[in-house]
Amino acid sequence: MRSIGSSDGIRSTNQLVGTRATLMGSLHLTVGVASAMAAAPAVAQQAGTSGDIDLPTVQVQGGTGGFVADTVGVTRLPVPIFDMPQQVEVVTHEMIQQQQTTTMEQALRNISGITFSAGEAGQQGDSPIIRGFSGRGDIFRDGIRDTGWYTRDMFDIEAVDVFLGPSSFAFGRGSTGGVINLVSKLPKDANFATADVTGYTSQGLRTTLDANGQVNDKVSARINAMVQSVDTADRDNITASRWGIAPSVSVKLDDRTKMTASYYYQHEDGVPDYGINYLPAPTLSTSPGTFGQRVGGYYGNGAPTPPVPVPRNTWYGVLNGPLNDQVITDTSIATLQFEREINDFVTVTNGTRYVVSDRMARPAAPRSVGDAGNTVFPSPLPSVDVGYSVAQMTVGQQRYQIQTDNTQLNNLTDMVAKFKWGTFEHTLNAGIELDNETRSQQRVNFCNQASPLCRVSLINPSNSSPNNGVGGFPSYFPSSNSTDMADVALYAADQIKLNQYWQIMGGFRWDNATTDYNALTVTNNGPATSTASAQTLSSSDLMLNYKVGVVFSPVETVNLYVTYGTSSNPSSEFGVLDTGTVTLAPVSNTTAEAGFKAQLLDNHFVVSGSLFQTIQTNTRVPTDPSSSLPPMVLGGEQEVQGLSLSAAGALTAQWNLSASYTYMESEILSAGPAPTLASLVTVGKQLPNTPNNSLSVWTSYALTPQLTLGAGAVYNSSAYVNTTNTSYVPSYWTFDAMASYQFNDHFQVQLNVYNLTDEYYIAQYFGGSAVPAAGRYATLTARATF
Repeated sequence: MRSIGSSDGIRSTNQLVGTRATLMGSLHLTVGVASAMAAAPAVAQQAGTSGDIDLPTVQVQGGTGGFVADTVGVTRLPVPIFDMPQQVEVVTHEMIQQQQTTTMEQALRNISGITFSAGEAGQQGDSPIIRGFSGRGDIFRDGIRDTGWYTRDMFDIEAVDVFLGPSSFAFGRGSTGGVINLVSKLPKDANFATADVTGYTSQGLRTTLDANGQVNDKVSARINAMVQSVDTADRDNITASRWGIAPSVSVKLDDRTKMTASYYYQHEDGVPDYGINYLPAPTLSTSPGTFGQRVGGYYGNGAPTPPVPVPRNTWYGVLNGPLNDQVITDTSIATLQFEREINDFVTVTNGTRYVVSDRMARPAAPRSVGDAGNTVFPSPLPSVDVGYSVAQMTVGQQRYQIQTDNTQLNNLTDMVAKFKWGTFEHTLNAGIELDNETRSQQRVNFCNQASPLCRVSLINPSNSSPNNGVGGFPSYFPSSNSTDMADVALYAADQIKLNQYWQIMGGFRWDNATTDYNALTVTNNGPATSTASAQTLSSSDLMLNYKVGVVFSPVETVNLYVTYGTSSNPSSEFGVLDTGTVTLAPVSNTTAEAGFKAQLLDNHFVVSGSLFQTIQTNTRVPTDPSSSLPPMVLGGEQEVQGLSLSAAGALTAQWNLSASYTYMESEILSAGPAPTLASLVTVGKQLPNTPNNSLSVWTSYALTPQLTLGAGAVYNSSAYVNTTNTSYVPSYWTFDAMASYQFNDHFQVQLNVYNLTDEYYIAQYFGGSAVPAAGRYATLTARATF
């Protein structure tokens, strides 16, 4: 998986295990061997023996090797990870290959402290929660924000960088809990081709291609492609059908100038999974003496409620007909980048990207649990309904069809200078970013979840009638909105090595962000009437964020650091505005962190750890109507503090290990200057999607030069799903395993088994629904390399 190496302390993969053996790890997909890093040293040691496997030589870029990375895929962050005064984790290509990872979400499960929100009407696609704060707007691709609402496939991804804690000094708005950066597969000075075919026991096939060619010493090209149609194990009717293609070409225009052009296209047509509901939750008391305590609910004693106890395969969607559950996405990303070495010390990079991402989603989201007579349970739950038979319960279908169209035009110019001034060594970067994003959305409501026409049995939805997902609204008028966001940003940072013991860094980013928002909202009022309201809003935000840090190296292989950084969340962060928040200043976030990074075992193994505290101040909160304040003000406060530990690398020539552990304590500290009772009772509660303990481990061992075994575990303690802490998802352990065998230079097979114990756990969740993870399943991959 993960961080942390020094550019001159951690050896490159070639230095560690030899070029031929490295390629068994299929670094940059040159061979695609999942056993890679672990098997490689053994092969190198037996060179010249009868069991030798001769593999082609490929130039290694980026200084990555095995489970350790020493740099990140963001040009404006040129300092080695080992020297960064910040917790940075990297899911390397070897980890992705060994685990046969196909989506960004699967890759991020290697990093503790990250959970995932379930989908809802206004939130679709990848929705990570990083250290308790939403990260769905903090996903980047090669350092440029990736705004599309889609499931990010890994067929064109080399590695995944995660910057934990506010990082607005480098990335702009958001980044409260951290930033995710996907590193694309781009051309290399080599010739290779790898093709995979994977079969799934859950029914389905996936095939990928990665081919790279060097035309001459000036031109190289690469193409990645993917096709898959896969069912989700033990989740009825849930399918993921995708295909994609990603060609790229690099041209050396002269000795100091390189141009890289790339294109990425991904299409998906599948059935979305919006999961299951929760048992009727308790309420929070507003009475003196019990204020803020949970009372009532399904158990009658105020205990928080878990998801409804239904079989894992239970699905509340609509399978057939013209309005069946479906999600269709089309994402196109075109990028043109120029890199110019001005001299031996200064490099300037300019990149232009244009993105078009379209999404049509028509899911059935389970809402409003009720009784056998299709009457929704009221809140608070009457005592007569305490312990109501689950077998007699019904659930409503919330059915929206949402068409979302995104575009993005971005130009980023970055300068990196490495030089010595007097006795000080500088790594300086500065740049300007111009960004324009648009989004248009149209939403149609097909089903009134409280109507008997849109309710099904909680236990046997497929046997319910009518289960057609339409009803309760005689006419279906669409609501729509459009957004135009523009941002001009200037940034700079400098890390100065004072001597062999001390480094200091400081960086800032200034953003001038403007948003224009138009909305037409239609409300269906009855059998023949509806009302429409139009809204036009604009906002303009100036944001200045910074980061400072100090690194102390008592010995060459150990760094101790402290850092402090800020970030901002404007009202328009997710592309929408409303009258209550449009005039409010951005929410502010600060993180203080102290940590260490150490290289062990001749720099082959790296451990790191940090103590962190993130405080979100001036959160937007409603006010008591009796106060003289506006309906919404800035004044709330939330906190997450904890401990993060990680380790990665080669324990022996045959044994590789990656592990991370995160402990988090979260709390809502304030509900503002004049809070409503509903918000005041949440003070002291934990943040949703913030488990106290989370752990991720993956290890592999080369039994022979040909055979490698691997295994891993993920643990998350129970976590609340809402700010009232009235519902939760249980804790879980899940285990995976892998075995790969390299027959010869060109052919390998790999077996992966997921969820070995067939654990029933929740993979995504929020206050409205919880999505069960897949049951036990296996994949078998055949890989050919030339």
